[in-house]
Amino acid sequence: MHSLLPLVVASFFVASPAFAQDAHAGHGAHAGHDQAASGDHAAHGVLTSPADGAMTDGSPDWFTATFPHAMTLKAVTVQAEGGAAVAVPVAAAAATTRVSADLPTLRPGNYVLNWTAEGADGHAMTGAVRFMVH
Repeated sequence: MHSLLPLVVASFFVASPAFAQDAHAGHGAHAGHDQAASGDHAAHGVLTSPADGAMTDGSPDWFTATFPHAMTLKAVTVQAEGGAAVAVPVAAAAATTRVSADLPTLRPGNYVLNWTAEGADGHAMTGAVRFMVH
C-alpha cells in the first residue's frame, strides 16, 4: 500500500491541469514572470515584428507588437550579443492594439529586444524577442 502512494500523488499532479495553468493566461507575458525571458508572449496572442527567432535580411526599421486588446508601449531596449542594452525612443501615444517604435540601424549579429506595454487598467506586459540580423 505504501508503495502506491507516490504513484497516486504523482498521477494527481500530472492529471490536474490546474497545476500547469498560468494564472495570467491570455494576458501575454506579464512583468515579473518567467514568460518575459522566454519570449512566450506569442503563445498568449501578442505578435511581434521582428518575430522571436527571426533572421532578418538587413536591419529592421521598426519594432511592432500587435496585442489582443489595447495597450500603450512604454519602453523598448535592444541589445547586441555581448553589448549593452540601448533604449529605443518610444513616442507617447494612445492605447491601441498595434504599437511600434523606430529602431536604430543594427549591424549583422544576434540581438535581444525587450519591450514593456501597459493596458488601460494598469496591467503591465513585457516580452523579449531574440532575432538575428544578416
